[in-house]
Amino acid sequence: MHRFALSIISLGFLFACAAPTTSPAPGDIAAAYQSAGRLQEASREIELAIRVRPRDISLRRQAARIYIEANDSDRAIEHLESAIQLAPRDGALWLDLAEIERDRQNIADAYVAFRRASTLAPTDIRAVSGLALSAENLGFVAEASAAYAKWAELKESLDSKATE
Repeated sequence: MHRFALSIISLGFLFACAAPTTSPAPGDIAAAYQSAGRLQEASREIELAIRVRPRDISLRRQAARIYIEANDSDRAIEHLESAIQLAPRDGALWLDLAEIERDRQNIADAYVAFRRASTLAPTDIRAVSGLALSAENLGFVAEASAAYAKWAELKESLDSKATE
């Protein structure tokens, strides 16, 4: 009798171990809350995910998006700066930072970030156009002119690809 019971228990254990378990990816719960407009819960969940995986750049970008939507640009910038420390050559991170600074009317900080983004991603039209506009706003005429020329070149290239 004991052998039978032990076999049943062992069989149940094997099935339990073999059963597929699907746990949400880090950030999935935060994304669900964000899409439902529950930004306080999304913020809490993304912070929990980041505590587990502090070097995950995609989680840091997701956190920045959540905080921007929640009108907390300071916290968004903190996450982007942490991500930039982990991946300083990621032009998309610099571009995200630049756009937040531009929206906050911090033109000098936006200029620095757009300049870095356009250096790392010279064919990114958003980085180049942001550099042109911020350089012009700061009175850097030569740099603005060069960026405007690059912007026009990129736009022409995109337009010609669209008509092909």
